[in-house]
Amino acid sequence: MTTTTGRSRSRRTFTAITAVLVALVATGAVLVAQNRRSFEVTGRKYAFKVGSGGAEIRVFQNDLVHVTFSTEDIAHSFTIIDEPYRIMRRAEPGKPVSFDFRADRAGTFRFYCSLTIDDGCKNMHGSLVVEAK
Repeated sequence: MTTTTGRSRSRRTFTAITAVLVALVATGAVLVAQNRRSFEVTGRKYAFKVGSGGAEIRVFQNDLVHVTFSTEDIAHSFTIIDEPYRIMRRAEPGKPVSFDFRADRAGTFRFYCSLTIDDGCKNMHGSLVVEAK
């Protein structure tokens, strides 16, 4: 036979355990949601360069992506218009731009220069690769 005090103590224990589990899950979710990846992207002579490598940005789904985009010769843009991404940032020599976005959809998305300052701009392209977790 369970006493009122025993049921009350069980209820308090259950409530405390539930609160701890909720806090742990919430903390884990915040840590996952705040995985930030930073990239330096440069446009020059009709090509993109990400860091010291090629023209690919590779992240995991739900990463927060920070891009610093600069150009070394003429004005260029960093453009992605594939759903759900609608990004268009223009940089001029000596005037880099920075922006953030959440990589919330897995897949491969093309980025390119949408400016028509020079015919070579249409040859500038790279890839955003968002891997599912």
